[in-house]
Amino acid sequence: MSRPTSDTPPADVPSGHQPAAADGPQGQPGPPGLPRYTLGLAFGLQAVISAGDGAAMVALATRVYQGSHASWAVAAVFLAITIPITALAPLAGLLLDRLPPRPVLVAAAAGQALVALALTQVAGIGPVLVLATGFGICAAVLQPGLGAIVPRLVGPAGGPGRADPAAVTKANGYLQAATWGGFTAGPLLAGGLAAAGGTGLALAGVAVVYALGTVGLWALPLAPAPPEAPAGTSREGLAAQLGAGLRFLREDADAGLLVLVVGAMVVFANMAVVAEVAFAESVLDAGPSGYSVLVAAWTAGMLGGTLAGGRLPGRRLAFTALSGTLAAGAAVALAGTAAVLWQAAAAYAFGGLANGMEVVATRSFLNHRAPPQVAGRVFAVYSGVLFGAASIGMAVAGGLLGSLNPRLVLFLAGGGGLAAAGVGSLMYARRHVRAARSRQASNRPGQAGP
Repeated sequence: MSRPTSDTPPADVPSGHQPAAADGPQGQPGPPGLPRYTLGLAFGLQAVISAGDGAAMVALATRVYQGSHASWAVAAVFLAITIPITALAPLAGLLLDRLPPRPVLVAAAAGQALVALALTQVAGIGPVLVLATGFGICAAVLQPGLGAIVPRLVGPAGGPGRADPAAVTKANGYLQAATWGGFTAGPLLAGGLAAAGGTGLALAGVAVVYALGTVGLWALPLAPAPPEAPAGTSREGLAAQLGAGLRFLREDADAGLLVLVVGAMVVFANMAVVAEVAFAESVLDAGPSGYSVLVAAWTAGMLGGTLAGGRLPGRRLAFTALSGTLAAGAAVALAGTAAVLWQAAAAYAFGGLANGMEVVATRSFLNHRAPPQVAGRVFAVYSGVLFGAASIGMAVAGGLLGSLNPRLVLFLAGGGGLAAAGVGSLMYARRHVRAARSRQASNRPGQAGP
């Protein structure tokens, strides 16, 4: 999660076909070869699972803080969840590529439901941290898996082969909108249940939410894997298989650059996530409600950005991802200049809009470019980079806020995001200008002799 490509379609995507139907949650005509309810169920599932994620974070943070009154305990809970997602990315990706995805995702969601249920029976920071790690282990599979299966939710474009790029991008837009809708509702659910019956009731609610997600994943139809995807195991060694996602990102210069730039942006964006609490309360004197306004402004912007991103043409995905990171960094820096809350909120709404479009563009580009046989590992690396970057950003901001003004930390966060996006954009532009010149040179009339 952030704030948790080439400009031409890949050569192996068929052209001249009709787009697969992915017009919205209500399905209209369903994807080719799939039931009409497939996309609607997928969008609902994404919202439910994201609601469980948001509710779990709030319930766990509240439980450890009530038991210790220590900020480090809250940070430890978040790290217990995020570190396994990064550390287990290669293994999780291999499982997604070597096994049928539905039972793997069902098992991961069921595991999260069981962890939440077990947490209702334990007390003390140690046991809670151990079980919170279980959330991270399951999420290490569930997060990249939900991204990798998107092409199989929209179905093949007019026959066997890869899914239609436009349909994949549109589906990603709705799925990410559902993600942020669920992640907004989840904390509200946890807060209401905790107020009514304590954190035990809130965690029981989390278990019910994940159980619903488990049932939905079990019922979710998927299009058959493309014929080029291997059904069995590879003859490569285990180390080579584990590193296939990273190897793909090294070989595909555009995809690797996007993941690298987005990862850098997430580091700086999560510095802002930590700093904005103190910025709203001690600099703008807006109190806890002011902090809530900033979070809501970013989230609302992301919701609009994800829906707009779903309509991007394939040739604009890389450009949008890079310009989205640039705009998000500019928005954070601009918020740091705010004298009153509404100015910061307006900047945050713009940043969320840019961030939402970037998320859809990046995920869609990876869906289009990654071969099906390594898609799980590619998305596992992508998820690992995002969650690892978020952990680094929060840790850095926590250290800086001890000696720097929150406004200055926001400036550093926004400026760092701008710098990362600017360097990445220049690298992307230079490579494609050189490639265009090389093509022009090769197309000139030859100077060959008789």
